Amino acid sequence: MKQFAILGLSYFGKNVLEELLEIKADILIIDKDREAIDAYRDHPVNAIVMDIMNEDNLRRALPKHLDGVVIDTGDKIEASILATSYCRKLGIPRIFVKAVTEGHAEILSMVGATKIVFPNQEAAKRITPLLVSSWLLNYLPVSGKLVIAEVEVPANLIGQSLLGAKLRQSYGINLISVKSGVDQEYDLFSPDYLFQPGDIALVSGSDQAIESFAQNHVQRGGRKPRLGDIVKLFERAGRKDKPGR
Repeated sequence: MKQFAILGLSYFGKNVLEELLEIKADILIIDKDREAIDAYRDHPVNAIVMDIMNEDNLRRALPKHLDGVVIDTGDKIEASILATSYCRKLGIPRIFVKAVTEGHAEILSMVGATKIVFPNQEAAKRITPLLVSSWLLNYLPVSGKLVIAEVEVPANLIGQSLLGAKLRQSYGINLISVKSGVDQEYDLFSPDYLFQPGDIALVSGSDQAIESFAQNHVQRGGRKPRLGDIVKLFERAGRKDKPGR
């Protein structure tokens, strides 16, 4: 069973904890606020009320073979920097830390963070495209310009098979799965499956490729929503996210 520790139960830390509680994992939570710890007294977690800025206490509290640690000290920048440095010294392989500012992120990278998270920016990257289109149901930037998205199958593909639609050749995208309507589950499909009205495609590709695919929907009146406009915003945000830039 994998072992994880969450140091600090601010908003981001709590959300990660709620996700980890859904899987089988050995979870340790540490916070100096007893009330925050007591909120999880009925959950399958190990809990310690402690100040994580004390290196000796943290060294004694953390298991020797942790798979990863999440650090969220709210707006207490010094605490997160010190905790990150201590975890690096302990040899923890994966150190995820919430950053408050760009300068904060740069220092976290220097002292050993393996992944720096800007929760508000990450949420914006996923939500903003959904606000500007009716055909895009979900949108997840993965790396660089690679995107995974849920898109309503355009009308011009209804009745065609995957082989006949030639998604990779025509649009530069890959079909991961397809389902019939938002209430259904994704499942395996055969290459000769015929797209039906209301089908939703789970696809991967560049942002431009997915935009090209989705714009086959007929837009009556007004300007077609364009992912490219949103992508430009994401690229600027991404440059800001990267330490040293």
